[in-house]
Amino acid sequence: MESDAPIVVVKDIEKRFGNYVAVSDFNLDLKQREFFSLLGPSGCGKTTALRMIAGFQQPSKGEIFIDGAPMRDVPANLRPTNMVFQSYAIFPHLNVADNVGFGLRKKGLSRQEIDQQVREALEMVELPNLGTRKADELSGGQRQRVALARALVMRPKVLLLDEPLSALDKKLRETMQLELRRLQQSVGITFVMVTHDQYEAMTMSDRIGVMFQGKLAQVDTPKRLYSAPLNREVASFVGSMNFLKTSLRAEAADVLRVEADGVGPMAVKRNPYGIESGHEPLVGIRPEQLEIGTAQPSGYDVAVKGKVTNVAFYGESIHYYVGIDGQDEPCAVAVTNYFHTVDHQVGDDVWIGFQNSSVIDLGKYQETGSPGF
Repeated sequence: MESDAPIVVVKDIEKRFGNYVAVSDFNLDLKQREFFSLLGPSGCGKTTALRMIAGFQQPSKGEIFIDGAPMRDVPANLRPTNMVFQSYAIFPHLNVADNVGFGLRKKGLSRQEIDQQVREALEMVELPNLGTRKADELSGGQRQRVALARALVMRPKVLLLDEPLSALDKKLRETMQLELRRLQQSVGITFVMVTHDQYEAMTMSDRIGVMFQGKLAQVDTPKRLYSAPLNREVASFVGSMNFLKTSLRAEAADVLRVEADGVGPMAVKRNPYGIESGHEPLVGIRPEQLEIGTAQPSGYDVAVKGKVTNVAFYGESIHYYVGIDGQDEPCAVAVTNYFHTVDHQVGDDVWIGFQNSSVIDLGKYQETGSPGF
């Protein structure tokens, strides 16, 4: 019977390089059989955190446990993990089968045992007939699958992936996202992936940890990260968000009544994480939660008049940017092309409508750039 205990526990980790603190106050429990992503901008410390779990770097302080065992002083090659690197690190002088079986040969297995496990690993990544192919004859997607097979053939308890799809073109990358998720569900072990691509993390993950400046800002499911971000930083990084600085007019146990210049009064559900809102709460609303039209919309809690300042065509959707009197930044409104019947042009007068339930309380307003709406 599988235990409910976390497979990986990272406790109070800090990593310093001289005076530079790359990771600090890092605490994380990884569940059995989950696909977890560390998401954040370049330089935020996510790869350093992954390499400490792998054993390639040692924490300056704190502890890491894998399957209940402390990992301090346990070298990378003796940990129950394996890692797929961003470059894949395929040996160019070996064919596919020898690349996949390289680690097995170090374990002293017989040739027959190695061949059997290599065949199983190649079938797992859907490359059953490529064992004799040379490494330099592989496509980008095939190289990625070979790297996965070489890691999985060692039967790790945790598979670590450092930007595993970054070298692929957009179409192949999207295909491999689904394939990698299918593979994780098939083998039934914990995957931990580092990425800076929010859509990649949202597509593949059971949970996501968003990192900034060496710290975890929020750990949650993709749906909750998107619908209930902890603060402005998370809201900005996970999807698109319109921000609005407001003035607090009244408050109750779970609702804030606020008002914004040019927009008017709103009733906003309090931040679910207990973040202080102060007298100038910052609120946000996703572009797809807004309705746009030439006539004042009915049935919405808030209706605002504005002028189209820019239009961006994205294929499946169009984003209209609408300037509102009293607001420094235009509001982005996303319209799905399937339902799109009216093309608004720059300079057009339009109305925007939205429900109070779509507005997210992001805590106390802080000067981190123009608040915008």
